[in-house]
Order: sequence, then C-alpha cells, then structure tokens
Amino acid sequence: MEVLMEKELTRTDIELCLAFPTSSRRAFSMPEGETAVYFEATDTLEKKWNFRLSRRSVITGDWLQFVRDKGLKVGDKIFMWREEGATGVRYTVRAKRKIFGVWVNVQ
Repeated sequence: MEVLMEKELTRTDIELCLAFPTSSRRAFSMPEGETAVYFEATDTLEKKWNFRLSRRSVITGDWLQFVRDKGLKVGDKIFMWREEGATGVRYTVRAKRKIFGVWVNVQ
C-alpha cells in the first residue's frame, strides 16, 4: 500500500477542488500531451468515485459530490492510497473527522 495523501481540508478543498501533493502525482501515469488522468477510488462503504487529477495537481470530477455526500468540513482529513494486486491497481479514499479528540471515519 502506497499512501498518496493525508491532508487536513481547507475551504478551497471543500468548495472548489482538492489540492493534491505534486510528489504523489508520480503514482499516476499521465500520457504525453494529456492534461489530466481519470481514476476511480473506493470509499469506506465500497462506493466508487470517479476523480480527475490534472497536471496542476488538483482533483475534480466527483470530488465536490464526495464532499457533499460525506458532509465534509474545513479541518476534516482526507486520506488516499494506492494498492497493486492481482486484478490491477486500486485507489482508496477515506475521510475522517475528529470527535472528542479521536479521528473517526466519515461514512
């Protein structure tokens, strides 16, 4: 498992797009001449989300719907990782919220 990001969400992240770490962009193969790569990530409920990662290192696509469905707020955390298996590459996305000092999954 390769952790791609662990980030506390900002207002920009929940209102416009998710800023993605440039250093983690290497986990995605972006064809020459393309401006973005599309990928599918699975959440804690096994729901699949279609995201778009641009050369500018921002995630769009289903991102704002994910934010709305999960009720995410500034200060919540987002985690994303990549796993390689016999069936190919799988991306996973998790959101967490601090409740009484403990980080818990947002369903």
